[in-house]
Amino acid sequence: MSEIDEYMDKANDKLISAKALYDIGQFATSVSACYYCMFNTAKALLIIKGFKPKTHKGVISLFGQEYVLNDSFDRRISKYLSSTQSLRESADYEAVDNINENIAYDSIVNAELFMKEAKKFL
Repeated sequence: MSEIDEYMDKANDKLISAKALYDIGQFATSVSACYYCMFNTAKALLIIKGFKPKTHKGVISLFGQEYVLNDSFDRRISKYLSSTQSLRESADYEAVDNINENIAYDSIVNAELFMKEAKKFL
């Protein structure tokens, strides 16, 4: 299996986890899994173009440059990656994260849309 396929499998696993966590009321952890779904998807797409950024910021920045500015990845959908990163940081690092059921649900929908859009480039 190629590295691209490995990242896409990992992304899909994170989406499955996000849904399971949502179902048991673990909304903050679900949002974190949604972020990693999109993050791993973005990494897979960057590998296609020969890039292997080492940081989250690097992945997000390079993804925007290579797929949004230089290619035709939907700009609205691309923003889900960075907005969900902010939510993930709140979920993972703040004592009170304010992530509720609606935010978690929207994050799952956004992750699904992100993966669907990404598959156009595989």
